[in-house]
Amino acid sequence: MRNHSGRMRTQKIRLGSLSLMGSTGVTLTVGILMAGILARYFSPEEFGMWAILMSLNGILLNGFDFGFGNALRNKLAFLYGQKEAAGAQPRVYFLSVFYGFIFSAFILTGVFFLAKWALPWEILFRSQDPRLITEGSFLIAAGGSILAVNIAFNTYSSGFFGYQESQWNAVFNGLSKLSLLGSTVGLVLLGISFFFVNLALFLVTLGVSVVGWFFFMKARQWPLEGVARQTIWDKIKELGRPSAQFAALQIFSTGLLNADYFLVSGFLGLETVGDYFLIKRVFLVLASFHFALLLPLWSAYTEALANRDFAWIDQTLRKTVGYTLLIFVTGIFVMIILGDRIIYLWTGKWIQTTSLFFWLGIWGLMYGWSNCFSVFLNGTGHLKWQVRWVVSAAFVFVPLAILLGKGLGALGICLALIIVSLPVTVSNPWESFRIVRGYREKPDFTRT
Repeated sequence: MRNHSGRMRTQKIRLGSLSLMGSTGVTLTVGILMAGILARYFSPEEFGMWAILMSLNGILLNGFDFGFGNALRNKLAFLYGQKEAAGAQPRVYFLSVFYGFIFSAFILTGVFFLAKWALPWEILFRSQDPRLITEGSFLIAAGGSILAVNIAFNTYSSGFFGYQESQWNAVFNGLSKLSLLGSTVGLVLLGISFFFVNLALFLVTLGVSVVGWFFFMKARQWPLEGVARQTIWDKIKELGRPSAQFAALQIFSTGLLNADYFLVSGFLGLETVGDYFLIKRVFLVLASFHFALLLPLWSAYTEALANRDFAWIDQTLRKTVGYTLLIFVTGIFVMIILGDRIIYLWTGKWIQTTSLFFWLGIWGLMYGWSNCFSVFLNGTGHLKWQVRWVVSAAFVFVPLAILLGKGLGALGICLALIIVSLPVTVSNPWESFRIVRGYREKPDFTRT
């Protein structure tokens, strides 16, 4: 029976991984086309501002859902593994988290507009164009508010991942990206301003998430109804501990992933951050495809743990290590040789910074290697050491990047990113294989 369950789990992973990789292909193609179009349509400073604004959705989804999206995903996957998915509990958890996010959106909106008023945007953006500073700061506040509501509706992705139906997340991700491309092309052809082009991108993102959320509800045949406030509070409290760990991991890792853009902007200006963004984006292409391959494994690990299928967990983790090395060693070698030409064909910009291509490639390898194991650790609830290392890295990165950036510019900031990433790069595989060995040798091995 367990072998049959393992085969079914593997089949779902294959379908989900192939679908998500296809969706990632759409995402990257759309990203290439949008960057190529907007690099020519916007001024260099406007393009740099757009690069910062485009990081906002990732920051909010990965940071300001406070970890509840991933905690909900693990809970639904565990209930699915325990054959309790047909009962009322999954629906109650899902709606409780949704209503909690709606409430938090109102709070976040106030925070974002307070930040617009309080922060020294002219220093952060280092632009000579006061119009761009004014519009950019407002777009961060307004876009952040829109995307805060998007967090609530994006819970459909936690639902589909929890039920190991990742292909539907791929469908809606692809739909979102194609809608963004269509709206961008239309607005550019109409000659619409920088401000409204970016505002439309936020609204389109929210619209597709709303459609995906209602589709998930219909697929589960769950009625849309209220949940008692006490029940919402009870479920949120229950998910609170894993959510707090996920929140710390998400907020600090997302901040670490995007902080270099702001530091490069602060040291060298918006035009340079646009070039840095493009180089880093090339290496994130590999990471995106790799993570699409890994994502369905997250909930599969959770469900396998619920079914005590430890042999499957061990075999699958070892296979993903091999795929990770193959993907990144091959891909980074190609990118180092052809990266400048790829960017030129992509955007018309000729960027000849061999050292930055090399060192961002090293960072990309470390990033993918860590993700290979973090998916297993996240799915099985082992977050403690990840959180400690990532939080430490986030605190150390800014002063180290400032120190190295003063002498080496963008290269120094990249080297700082590599240095602070070393501990988690070593810790994640060590902890993962220790846990798997514990599962195989002692079936009652507990989480630590």
